[in-house]
Amino acid sequence: MSIALQRFSNLIAAIYAAGNDPDRWDSAIGEITDTFGAVNGFLVIADPAADRYAIKTSGAVGPPDLPAQLEAVAERVQQLPVGSTVSGDDLFAVPGPDSALADQVSANGLSNSFLARLSDDRPSSWICLVMPDQQSLTGRPAGLALLRVLVPHLRGALRTQSKLVELSRERAFALATLEQAHYGIMIVTTDAALVFANSMAERITQQGDGLSVDTLGCLRAGSATTQRQLRQLIDCAADPGFAGGNVAVTRCSGRKPLILRVTPLDGIAGDGLWDRAVLLLVADPDHDPEPEPAALHELYGLTDAETMVAMGVLRGDGLPAVADQLSVSLFTARTHLQHIFAKTKTHRQAELVRLLLTTAISAQ
Repeated sequence: MSIALQRFSNLIAAIYAAGNDPDRWDSAIGEITDTFGAVNGFLVIADPAADRYAIKTSGAVGPPDLPAQLEAVAERVQQLPVGSTVSGDDLFAVPGPDSALADQVSANGLSNSFLARLSDDRPSSWICLVMPDQQSLTGRPAGLALLRVLVPHLRGALRTQSKLVELSRERAFALATLEQAHYGIMIVTTDAALVFANSMAERITQQGDGLSVDTLGCLRAGSATTQRQLRQLIDCAADPGFAGGNVAVTRCSGRKPLILRVTPLDGIAGDGLWDRAVLLLVADPDHDPEPEPAALHELYGLTDAETMVAMGVLRGDGLPAVADQLSVSLFTARTHLQHIFAKTKTHRQAELVRLLLTTAISAQ
């Protein structure tokens, strides 16, 4: 079996393109199948982390019990050395506990195949090229030779796909983590161009009360003075040695200023699209987090009444106001507070407030 150099080059290009875009595997397997003159081709791509696999085909219709047959073949393929190529006859030449399935595989033509194991995982990734029934594989070493040449490229493409899947999962987890933050998180370039914003940051900028994003996609402060301070801090943050800085962003609505922290992302260089990245953390004092009552019960064993007293202290309501809210005497409110101090191992209201704020952030 021999193929033209251009066709071989196109085949290799299709394999690596599929490694970068899994939707192109069916097309790549179709080209491989046509090159071998096979009637069907299957690429089984394993996902060991999820203990599952995906089947990419050349498009031809397989037998209705194909999954069961592939399971039988997979058991044998996983016993092969990684990267090895065999024919189906050789694969099932040695009887095993799956002999009944092996007979079923043979009856449906999958035994008349070229196969190769492509990964060392369990379950493994592997390829199967089903040849015409009337075409004996005996005396056709060229088919196995060509498959041996393709195997390193197939393995390389699958490694690329696996790495991309891993990076995609890491990115999804990272974004989900950033969405849990009670403050705005933004990444900008040294030109203040917005690269990333979590949902909280988007809400703050969309309100346009203190911070906004202009038509060029750059972050801007509402007042000229604050804008100069912001740009100066961003310029300084381009230096990885900069320790970071803060600016109070005044708001035209008269609400409390936004608290903005500017920090360099140390050691993270750009890729040509932007030179350096700067991290911005934005807190809205009007939306201070409050601990969930359930969290206070779980962490400190506070009763419902004690929880209401603790929340009142956090809001700065004062014990007389808290007693009125609970419809209890001031003495009872003080008793609840003493119980709270004992359970939280605090001694003063200021100390309790710090603990509750920490709890609000960590137990969201």
